[in-house]
Amino acid sequence: MTTALRLQPVSGRIGVEVLDADIDDLLANGPATAELREALLEHLVVVLRRLVPTPEQHLALGRIFGEIEPPEAYNPQHPDHPGICVFDSEGGYKADGWHADVTWKDVIPLGAVLCMRINPPTGGDTVWTNCHAAYDDLSNGMKKLLVGRRARHDISPEHFVEHPVVVTHPETGRKLLFVNEIFTRRITNLPPAESAAILPFLIRHVSRPEFTYRHRWQVGDVVIWDNRATQHYALFDFDGRRLVHRVGIAGGRPSA
Repeated sequence: MTTALRLQPVSGRIGVEVLDADIDDLLANGPATAELREALLEHLVVVLRRLVPTPEQHLALGRIFGEIEPPEAYNPQHPDHPGICVFDSEGGYKADGWHADVTWKDVIPLGAVLCMRINPPTGGDTVWTNCHAAYDDLSNGMKKLLVGRRARHDISPEHFVEHPVVVTHPETGRKLLFVNEIFTRRITNLPPAESAAILPFLIRHVSRPEFTYRHRWQVGDVVIWDNRATQHYALFDFDGRRLVHRVGIAGGRPSA
């Protein structure tokens, strides 16, 4: 079968690179565009090396997957393109803990398109993990225990929500583990002592190395990820400046 994109896996359980990616082909709403959508669903993380999109092209890449979601009010925006969130280490930004974006809300983003604009000489990698694989590798006993369990996610005492511990991907129907280090506080329908034992295990389990892909950035790299089925961690292990632009894609409410 003839394909528009040449894909190469970047790890054993998550991620694929589009070889020799062409920005015009990707944005043409033709076969390459359709295959890019399919690649994200199948592999969860799509790498486009040294693509160097303009801000307009960056936003257009996000629109391939859905409606652009404006940055949260507390995050800085691009001065000329308010749909682009600007994360600058010189402003003190860190995301060095495992998380999916804004799980403390009822509705979470479908995904995001991240572009590296200024990269430190060494360090500053980002790691993604496959939450489908994390669920699949649980024992049958643990899967049974987690049926119907719900967990509190919050960013402050005033901003919190409950989500199922195990959710179903809205497009593929695959189950995944939906708890994370930064935002998940407790399993609300277990006794506190049992939640205190099980939740830390689940959070550690999600980040097992065999579920992950670690991206070593170069300026102009673009990485697209499915926020519904992955978590990510940006390593704060560098000297110098790290500047990334992110376009968020509007999503929906996680459900079991």
